Amino acid sequence: METREVLTRQDWNLFFNLPFSLYKNDPCWVSPLRMEQRRTLDRKNNPYFNHCIYKAWLILDKKEALGRILAYIDSGYNELHREQAGFLGFFESREDSAVSSALFDKALEWLRQKGLNRVYGPMNFSIANECGILLTGFDSPPFMQMNHTPPYYRHLFEQAGFSKAHDLYAYLMTEELVKQNGALLQRMQGISEKTMKKEGVRFRTVNLKNYHVELANINTLFNDFMKETWGFVPSSIEEMYYVGETLKQIVDPEMIFFAEFKDKVVGCSLTIPDINTILIHMKGRLDLPGILKWFYYKRKIKSFRLLMLGVAEEYRRKGLDILFYYYTIQKGLERGYTKSELSWISEDNAVLISIVEKIGAIRYKTYWIYEKPV
Repeated sequence: METREVLTRQDWNLFFNLPFSLYKNDPCWVSPLRMEQRRTLDRKNNPYFNHCIYKAWLILDKKEALGRILAYIDSGYNELHREQAGFLGFFESREDSAVSSALFDKALEWLRQKGLNRVYGPMNFSIANECGILLTGFDSPPFMQMNHTPPYYRHLFEQAGFSKAHDLYAYLMTEELVKQNGALLQRMQGISEKTMKKEGVRFRTVNLKNYHVELANINTLFNDFMKETWGFVPSSIEEMYYVGETLKQIVDPEMIFFAEFKDKVVGCSLTIPDINTILIHMKGRLDLPGILKWFYYKRKIKSFRLLMLGVAEEYRRKGLDILFYYYTIQKGLERGYTKSELSWISEDNAVLISIVEKIGAIRYKTYWIYEKPV
């Protein structure tokens, strides 16, 4: 076996193509768009790399890729959390501990040379992207920007001396579960109306004509309500604009809500149609057949992911979170959505876990993030 740093275009092609061979017999794997992964890893244009550096490696047998890994250092994370930690991401490997161990050794050697003493992973650049290995829920495809990994990844990490650092949960809500909890929704409606009247809160949907202002509001709220979350790194406005340009192509503007008090945005929920139901047919390509599939299957999307919901600190514990769930559920049913995922939710967010379980959502996927001394 040969360990090679990923430098050339040919190397990157091997890097991006590897999962297609590893998951070829897994009907639940959703292939990412190759062009989008290249865009994510573009050091020149992605503002995330203003505070992050990385290196990537492949394990090769002659010209065949057997495994890949990327190690990165986020100075924003270390400054905020007062750690000397690095991260592993984009990990893929055959079921072979010799391959995975060689990948881990190379990545940890680089982090050690940089003076770091701990590593977390897998995380594909920040907690806003794909995180962790799948521990439960292998029998269904992932929602947008959620990971899907084979069961043996747990053994590869643990054989290499990694231990669990944190749990992330995904909850499922279906039309049937909503109907089963109809009485609860009626109570939520009553609470919502009383809260809005008492607090003077106004709800509205996103204004795409004023998109950059809306993104700035989302960024401010995200940095406020996520600051206590495990692994959090503040998002710069440039990063939010960068991500927002991609999301603008796929959002359903009727499913993004803002709460305002005297014209000040005090909360928001960001719901995205699950485009993985399209990508699973495209095989990672945006060529002519891929474009035709995109427009054909886009009309058939019946699921969405609630990927962000939060309220400004001074307006919490007033029931506004209930309002967001109520409006999201009701509007989703009106627009023909039959299934949603609430993800991801940190294991230590007891308040949010309690709320989503009370409204009938079922925890159906668990992800583990690992750690190890360097």
